[in-house]
Amino acid sequence: MKFNSRDGKENRVSYYGSYDVVGGFPMNPVGRTGICGRGLLGKWGPNHAADPVVTRWKRDANHNIVKDEKSQKPILEFVGIKRKDTGAWAIPGGMVEAGDTVSLTLKKEFGEEALNSMEMDEEKKNKVRKSLDELFKHGNTLYKGYVDDPRNTDNAGWKQ
Repeated sequence: MKFNSRDGKENRVSYYGSYDVVGGFPMNPVGRTGICGRGLLGKWGPNHAADPVVTRWKRDANHNIVKDEKSQKPILEFVGIKRKDTGAWAIPGGMVEAGDTVSLTLKKEFGEEALNSMEMDEEKKNKVRKSLDELFKHGNTLYKGYVDDPRNTDNAGWKQ
């Protein structure tokens, strides 16, 4: 395995910068977590994730932006999902698979987790893909870097 570089299709480069490899194992660049080994995340070293934050302004039946009664500020809505594994609320998203791009992962994970596209027939999936292509065409990168995730370990699974 190659660390701090691409390993075939696998991206083992950290947004945090170069990380140490001790005894053949990558070391979490932020510090020790108290958990050794690969842990629950799938890869040794950085695990790149793509989590789309999809928002809109709340609107009334006439398509006017709704404002909070007290503050008079517009109300921002976002897409969240309830995780099946923990029951916790989260932003939809997932890990970037070897050879995939972040943009492909964003669309795929959003479709699966927020729109339940795995249960759709092919015709409906194609419509959803076209809609997601249009939606994510206008996106901005909010953050690239280390994510403090409870699944992180000393040697692997630090989420990025």
